[in-house]
Amino acid sequence: KQQAGENANSIIGHSFVYDTRDNRQSPNSGYSITANQDFAGLGGDNKFIRHELKADYYLPLAKKWTYATYLMGGNVTGIGQDVRINNRYFTGSQEIRGFANAGIGPRDLITNDPLGGNTYYAFSNEVRFPLGLDDDLGVSGAAFVDIGNSYGIDQMGPNIGRSNSLRATAGLGVAWASPFGPIRVDFGQAFLKQTYD
Repeated sequence: KQQAGENANSIIGHSFVYDTRDNRQSPNSGYSITANQDFAGLGGDNKFIRHELKADYYLPLAKKWTYATYLMGGNVTGIGQDVRINNRYFTGSQEIRGFANAGIGPRDLITNDPLGGNTYYAFSNEVRFPLGLDDDLGVSGAAFVDIGNSYGIDQMGPNIGRSNSLRATAGLGVAWASPFGPIRVDFGQAFLKQTYD
């Protein structure tokens, strides 16, 4: 509510992408790295610098068995001002499976609303395996462990819950390399859940 109203971002940025994966839809070997940097402040109402890195690596273990690991992280820092809520990272099921959308990070302890974090990181280990179905269907299974967190917020107060402790989930998933692009369903269970200081 303190940040209600209109504001505008004017952002300039650049990206670096390096990709050696054998298949972009369903990779079995290789790796990719994406680095992004944005600067806001040449106009608009907000001034910040944002860095983000994403990387993934794939290693064939046996026929139709693949080990995959993913790493991602980011930070946004205000320049002479606090980072507004709409420019923070809202971390959840897309980064750490088994949590709700925006389910990780600082929260308003009265309304339970997520407030986003200035920093986030996530790391995943996964093994993909065949399910015994026809290869033409493009369906495979996966077992995974995800860890990470979202933290850091410029505002202080007794009603703001924050924690730097690790979050972790483990689970199983099913992936389909469909004609429309990869479709994935994951079932994760958190074993290091959100707690607040």
